[in-house]
Formats: sequence, C-alpha cells, structure tokens
Amino acid sequence: MKKFIFIQFLFAFICLSSTSFGQFVKVCEVFGTVYEEKKNEFAATYRVYIEDNEYSADVIVFKETNELMADKPGLWFFTPHKAFAEFSIYIVEDRNIADFTIYFTEVDVEAKCNK
Repeated sequence: MKKFIFIQFLFAFICLSSTSFGQFVKVCEVFGTVYEEKKNEFAATYRVYIEDNEYSADVIVFKETNELMADKPGLWFFTPHKAFAEFSIYIVEDRNIADFTIYFTEVDVEAKCNK
C-alpha cells in the first residue's frame, strides 16, 4: 500500500513539475529571428493570431530588416530558413487556439510587449 501511494505521489510530482504541463508562454521573451510555418501548425514553436488593434495584442511586432537589431521584445527578423530561426510561428485564424496575439507596426519604436 505504501508503494502504491508513493508511486502516485511521484507521478503527480513529475507531471506538475514538467515544463510541458501547463506551460505558459512568456511573450515578453519572444523576440529575435523567426521562421513562419506555412503548412504544419504543430511544427511551429508558437501559434499566433494577428490582431486588428494594437491595444488588444499581447505583442506589437516590428519586422526588422537586420537580424542583429531584433534584440528586444517586439522586434522580429523573419528568416526564410528554419535552421537559422530562434523560434517559429504559425498564424492561426481562430484567436482561441493561439498561444498569444500580435499586431504588426510600421514604426520600430512602437514595438513592445503589452503584457
């Protein structure tokens, strides 16, 4: 009986301490080089929804033209090669299945995290 209780306790501890169980996205730490998945949403690191309004978006994103400048929240450099990306995204049509929401801006100083 003690072994059974111990095994249940151990199993619960492993499940609750795992990083994949109940993992929340720290959107303010998502910046850098990104690759956009077009076909398979499960191959992407994050699923994102593009907002029409910057005030309701989690991250206001500026598309950098220089990879070295994508070093703060909201500054993303899109690469055509997945091997060079720090993370990948898949743009979803349904806001409810997105990991977080983004809004694209044309001005680099407006790029920020809204969380």
